[in-house]
Amino acid sequence: MRMNKKTLLIAMAAAMPCLGAHAQSNAELLQQIQALQAQLQALQAKVEQVQQKATGDSQAVTRIQQQLDVADDNAVLSGMKGLTVKAVVDPTFIHTQRANESDFVLMRDNDRFNFFDSAFGQAMIEFGKETEEGTQWKLRLTPKSSGGLVHEASVSVPMNADGTTRLYGGLIPDFSGYEYTFAHENPLVTHNLLFDFSAASNYTGAGMSYVIGDWEAKWMVGNVDGARGKSPGFAYRADLELSEFSGIGFSGVHAKDGRDYGNNRFDLLEFDAWRDRGDWSYRGQVSYGRYKNGASNGDAKWWGLSGLAGYKLTPRLQALVRLDYLNNRKNGGGVYGASLEDNGTGTYIDSISGFGPSIDNSTGMAIDPTRGVNRYALSTGLNYLLNDNTSLKFEVRYDRANGNVFLDSKTGLYKKSNVLVGGAIVFQF
Repeated sequence: MRMNKKTLLIAMAAAMPCLGAHAQSNAELLQQIQALQAQLQALQAKVEQVQQKATGDSQAVTRIQQQLDVADDNAVLSGMKGLTVKAVVDPTFIHTQRANESDFVLMRDNDRFNFFDSAFGQAMIEFGKETEEGTQWKLRLTPKSSGGLVHEASVSVPMNADGTTRLYGGLIPDFSGYEYTFAHENPLVTHNLLFDFSAASNYTGAGMSYVIGDWEAKWMVGNVDGARGKSPGFAYRADLELSEFSGIGFSGVHAKDGRDYGNNRFDLLEFDAWRDRGDWSYRGQVSYGRYKNGASNGDAKWWGLSGLAGYKLTPRLQALVRLDYLNNRKNGGGVYGASLEDNGTGTYIDSISGFGPSIDNSTGMAIDPTRGVNRYALSTGLNYLLNDNTSLKFEVRYDRANGNVFLDSKTGLYKKSNVLVGGAIVFQF
């Protein structure tokens, strides 16, 4: 019987250790056994070290988890869990041609509202908290601002499991237009004409908010800008996200201002849109308003446009341009945010922000008391992101009207235009 070569080689290899064992002496065999025992003991020691380390690591993890549990319990007991704190401060330098002022603006609570001393140069701190069931609380403070100490004090309560329908109330900032109030959200130093003069500031009351697919909507019933008239006002907004790069929205306010026993009704409507793609950013807004007894000689009515474009020159440096227009001819002119005052001749005019009828400089009286001036504003500027928490802003703004409405403090004469230069440092966390 023949065996193949592979089988023969395997049999020979298996037999060789046995043949070698017969050639070894007992002393040699004992040495091999002792060496093997030493290797086994060393291996056992290493296994025990690994087991001890694993036990120590497990105990350390347990201790850390216990510490985290204690910290979490303490946070719950102290009310710190779910608490967030945000802050913004923006020291601002403003030079205005007609007012002949060059100064820094920060926490200056002027009684009079105007476009070069409004919602900038502020210090803001915000406290927010969300409970485990999804209730959201917010308190935002703005010391010595034109809007008062409390900018927002609100609560929002979920009405369904996913929180897409919510009941909210308190003091709520206005939510119209494409611009925001605070400097870290607003690319230029000043605000557009529609933000300043064709929108409310805040609402005090209650309402509902909804998220339905790509739509977000909310409404509120309450007092508008602190007015306490015969009936509350109604404010609303809806937004549609068209894509990840663009969206549209519209809003409205219908209320009475509380003066003359709450008979001065006003209606504010606006439509806005936005688009961000690559280095380009665009914002646009159309507004309409009417205001009983809000003009120089009767009821005010106006409409306006605002558009903003921004381009990233570098990832940190953005160039900006904004153009505004307000048509304000009816009844001598006047808008919701203007401060019309008697200039001493029986003519009511806002000679700082530029609203009202055109003035004859020889008499100080209106050329035509029934016709208000139309307003324009062109702003150009730069916004530089110094780091994640700090940005620098610079703006040159040219305001113009089609009549003499800006009072020149040097000459005492009324002019058609005004130039503003502004800069700001914005800190936030």
